[in-house]
Amino acid sequence: MKKAFTMIELIFVIVILGILASVAIPRLAATREDAEISATVANLRTLVNDINSYYVVKGSFTGAKWKDFTNVPFKNADSVAMGSGRGGSPATLTVGGKDCMGLQLISASGNTPAHIKFIKYEGATGACKQVLEAEPVKAYVDNSFSLTNLNNKPITVKNAIPIGSSTSVYPSIAPSRAPRQ
Repeated sequence: MKKAFTMIELIFVIVILGILASVAIPRLAATREDAEISATVANLRTLVNDINSYYVVKGSFTGAKWKDFTNVPFKNADSVAMGSGRGGSPATLTVGGKDCMGLQLISASGNTPAHIKFIKYEGATGACKQVLEAEPVKAYVDNSFSLTNLNNKPITVKNAIPIGSSTSVYPSIAPSRAPRQ
């Protein structure tokens, strides 16, 4: 008599493998999405720090392209970050191949310091929505700073952080008032 697996034993093994696969595959997809969300949040922090460093060294963004001051991957790295006016093309961060949020540089004018404006794209879903709900990103996007204009009237700049302030690195613990220039 030959020793071999019966048909029932083979069916049980296939069923068990199917159950294991049905549990493991969704977890693998979730892990991949979590990694992409973490990478995007880290890239945003790096981009903000790179912008601050560039501005401290050069003192201006005029004529610079986004790729000139950071290696963070985003959609329009070849576009001019700051033209000769007050703004340039926004940088577009993508998550999962979809546009998620933008960043725009605004140059200093009068009493208003140079700052980074965050543009939250509407209709965010999936991983992009999770990125926008991450605490560090919410701190950037929901931040505002107050200052006094040349006529001594208070101004609030919303969805922005001043460049060169502690807000750029630690938005959740930074004061809501930017230093005067």
